[in-house]
Amino acid sequence: MKKYHSSFHRGFTLVELLIVIAIIMVLAALGFAGVQTALRKAKTVQSLNIATNLAQSIQNYYDEYGALPAVAPSNVPISTTTGEGVNVLRVLLAQEGNGTNILNTRMIRFLDVKTAKARKAGLDYSGGATQATGLFDAWGEPYFIVFDDDYNDEIPNPQPNGTADAQIIRGVKSVIYSSGADRILGTRDDVRTW
Repeated sequence: MKKYHSSFHRGFTLVELLIVIAIIMVLAALGFAGVQTALRKAKTVQSLNIATNLAQSIQNYYDEYGALPAVAPSNVPISTTTGEGVNVLRVLLAQEGNGTNILNTRMIRFLDVKTAKARKAGLDYSGGATQATGLFDAWGEPYFIVFDDDYNDEIPNPQPNGTADAQIIRGVKSVIYSSGADRILGTRDDVRTW
């Protein structure tokens, strides 16, 4: 009598394989969303650190010289990528060069921010420049500076978001802000030093 051995080999069915793939995709999507949230928070913290560093360097400059590091400070926001804003950066970095209107006569470097990569999260030195040409947040947007131009330790809030925000910011020589992740000023995700 012959015995037959059945060599029944069970593998995955197509349905089982599709279910496993679907589970892996769901887990990957959840992980991706978590990673994106963590990256957004990290960029926000990084941008806030830069803004706080800039505000502190302005305060340190004021403590040293008894004046603000701008030729014509005003309650009007100035961008850290154009004109007066770049001049403020150069004063704080002791990069004014030679001339008669040097504000940082002791050549003290008040601002210590890393160099930006691709115009994001730091000081920009475009085209191999030896002087700073701008300061950017983690999303590549400029910061805005508003000075206490009348030296009364009060600055009108440049971004009042409803009645919850104070209309006057007290006890500081400057406020710094940027547009945040959505790149739109005046929204909830703006990076602000107040």
